[in-house]
Amino acid sequence: MELTKLPILAQVHNPEYTGENRCIPCTAVNLVIAGVLTVAVAIVSPIAAVAVFVLSVAAIGLRGYLVPGTPALTKRYFPDWLLAKFDKAPEPGGSTLETDAAETGADTTRSQAAGEPIEPERWFLEHELVVPCTRAADDGEQEQEDLCLADDLEATWQGAIDEIRDGERASQVAAFLETEPASVSIDHPDDATSPVRARVEDRVAAQWESDAALVADLASSRALSEEVPEWEQLSLEQRSQLANGLRAFVEQCPGCDGTISLDEETVESCCRSYQVYAITCNECDARILEVRQ
Repeated sequence: MELTKLPILAQVHNPEYTGENRCIPCTAVNLVIAGVLTVAVAIVSPIAAVAVFVLSVAAIGLRGYLVPGTPALTKRYFPDWLLAKFDKAPEPGGSTLETDAAETGADTTRSQAAGEPIEPERWFLEHELVVPCTRAADDGEQEQEDLCLADDLEATWQGAIDEIRDGERASQVAAFLETEPASVSIDHPDDATSPVRARVEDRVAAQWESDAALVADLASSRALSEEVPEWEQLSLEQRSQLANGLRAFVEQCPGCDGTISLDEETVESCCRSYQVYAITCNECDARILEVRQ
């Protein structure tokens, strides 16, 4: 029986700041406060100090904090880079890989260092894969400067999407990860809105926002390999970053050919609030790309 199901403890338990929602930095701050209180009480009564410490730890365990308001203060005053390290959710954007190339069995003898990051937009511009263009603004009257895919890449990418969409995912992902198909399994949810995970030897190797996002990346890898001669010289991590970056230029849903929209929303994690810009399919609700700011 879970202790939090006991009536007296259920009244104290606060699921907003415990379990999956527990903020580790906030918990650490409250444990420090509990330690200071314990030391202060110990000067007067060591026995009472033990009771204070036990009750304080119990309160932090059940409520997530000892002093009311510390979760909000932690979000406000702790540096964002520190709070980000304790987020439970995977970071949107960047590479889809959850492990390094050596663990997937991929070739690690590329000419460029496997851990060297690539800035996708700059790389696309350098290779003339994206070009300046103008688009109609939201009001439909003014035009604004933007970047669009080069015609050849757009046609190659769309053709690859059409070919890959109905294919066998495990073998496709195995080729993407450069590993044996027999070692790859796909955690593929029934709905289009849930994340898709690829496992190599039962270990999570990569994750995508949806099957539509996975299709886009698989097609991106194929299209870029045809358009860029040095594509195969890049590391798996770099190719994953670039395939992910190409999703920002998608014009229709890779999963169902539906229309897409760019939305902004505020997301509350265990430790902080942040803005997420998301490309979503209006027809099947598949999340194609998330970029956190």
